[in-house]
Amino acid sequence: MSIYANAFETERLAGIDDGLYSLSPVAMGRDRERRKQWIGIAAAAGAALIALIIGTAALAMASSASKTAASATAASRKEPQFVPTRRIAFGSCTAYDMRPQTVWAEGVMPSKPDAWIWLGDMAYLDTSPVSCTTSATAGLSYCNCSNSGWVAYRGQCMAGNVEAARARWEHAIHNAEYRAFLDFMCPPGGSGSGSSSGHVGYGAEPGRFPPAGTDPAVCPRPIFGVYDDHDWGWNNGNRRLPNKAAYKRMFLDAVGEAQASSRRGDDSGIQGAYTLNGGGPGRDIDLVLLDERWYRDPLPCSLRRAWCESVLAQPDHNALGWCRDFLLDDGATGRGSCCTKDDDLAAWCALPTARSSPLWAAACDPTAAAWASEPLVLGPDNATMLAVDPGLYDSALRELWPRLLQAETSPVCEMLGAAQRQWLSRRLATSKAALTLVTSGSVLLGSVGYNDPVTGYCSGDDWNCYQPAQVNLLHTLANTSSGCVVVLTGDFHYGDIKVVAPGPGTPYADRLQTGKIKKHVYQLMSSGMSTSTAVHDGAPCTGSYREDTVGLRPLGKCSYMQQPNFGMVEVDWEKQVVHLTVRAASGGGVAAGSDGKPQHMAFSLQTCAPLPV
Repeated sequence: MSIYANAFETERLAGIDDGLYSLSPVAMGRDRERRKQWIGIAAAAGAALIALIIGTAALAMASSASKTAASATAASRKEPQFVPTRRIAFGSCTAYDMRPQTVWAEGVMPSKPDAWIWLGDMAYLDTSPVSCTTSATAGLSYCNCSNSGWVAYRGQCMAGNVEAARARWEHAIHNAEYRAFLDFMCPPGGSGSGSSSGHVGYGAEPGRFPPAGTDPAVCPRPIFGVYDDHDWGWNNGNRRLPNKAAYKRMFLDAVGEAQASSRRGDDSGIQGAYTLNGGGPGRDIDLVLLDERWYRDPLPCSLRRAWCESVLAQPDHNALGWCRDFLLDDGATGRGSCCTKDDDLAAWCALPTARSSPLWAAACDPTAAAWASEPLVLGPDNATMLAVDPGLYDSALRELWPRLLQAETSPVCEMLGAAQRQWLSRRLATSKAALTLVTSGSVLLGSVGYNDPVTGYCSGDDWNCYQPAQVNLLHTLANTSSGCVVVLTGDFHYGDIKVVAPGPGTPYADRLQTGKIKKHVYQLMSSGMSTSTAVHDGAPCTGSYREDTVGLRPLGKCSYMQQPNFGMVEVDWEKQVVHLTVRAASGGGVAAGSDGKPQHMAFSLQTCAPLPV
């Protein structure tokens, strides 16, 4: 029996037998200054705790009766299924504040998606409850924590505060417009406006909230999700977040992940995989959900060393605490939290003698299957690459212990972590789906080719900061899966479409090593679902991180949607064509980019090559 209970629901749904789940997760293995206030943290936190206590007590009392009722009902009903999947909508970055979210009623629901995917920043848990831009609030603990803590920059002092995060979640998931959307996806009774195929199921009982989004008995149009940094609870955060298991549980509660889900394990992230179907044989869509926070290493040292050295000379800088931790003392090695591994490997791989080493592929070639597949560490002479084994700890621990400590789980600076990378490869290799959608809260193909005058090529949070891992993921997606691949992403507060083509001859070919990939890989980005997040300062695209200078954006180097938006993947199964669109939050139609071009591309399911639209 599975009785769904979490910290946010106001009334539980009756228990549903595990056998009624037609779909199960596969076991694993540029932000802005906040502008608006949000209120009621203490009251909401208290209410959440009371609801949790009451729900826990009621759980034991209801268990036996719920199981009996569910079993009797199951015997008289057809096993529920999701609606056939043709249209999958997604989005990220709702609002810093509590303003209305008209995107649901005016955009998403009129487009009638068969499934919804959260790509992160569903709630801004690390944001102060008061505006930190005024002199009256500048000294508050909400706003000024940079000198006392390493987790947050000034203005994001709620990072790591579990009770503040719980209260913020209460506000986010009880947003009236979002609740109306949930009623559409998970209609009371199971056969209402959210179903167009005669769906038979239990539905979401009135008052029961949030619904179990991946249970077809409750939501005929399923709801999936991955977190990004703000609903992880720490802007640009990584694996070192305090209380990260609590943040993970809150996110899964908020999106309605079933209590029995393998994604809820205490010692792993929220990675998982689902298979949807378009209504017949050969119409499978694999959905792969990546966790890019739980295992993520801090940034490679070289990316912020020079900048942090200048920050450390400024006692009032808002990143003083962060830089002190990054370069000087992380509490583990006493030598800074920054990741040394990529810098060490790059230095060794540049040596003339490295290419003849049997460890070359494992250390230096992110396109190779052997890359990062075994523990490696740069030797004390800075010229020898060593395989890590027990004997090395015995013979060189005194000289190598900081490097050994960092390389304990992986020889490279990780976004996914070694275990998740291996799981992903296995999952893709065994998939027979015609289409695979890979969710990435962090942008895979961000500002490739751009170099900021101060911070360089790394925005601070996207895959471009972890370039060997970025190339490895791209090649894994292109060369391991049997079907076509689309990466769904968000975070950047605008929407666009990018395409990586196989072969040489493009401006990005050397950087992404596309001479070794076998097929096109697409990235559809949607970010900024409200006027709180989809706002720009009027600066021109040219010369900024938003400009595509290497040809990844076929619609044009400055063709992107900067108004509130959501994304849509639409499969025409009869014609074997996939349509990728960025949609306007107002009206739900295909959005026009800043250059006036419709944000719409298509490709063939047979060849994965682009098609005219």
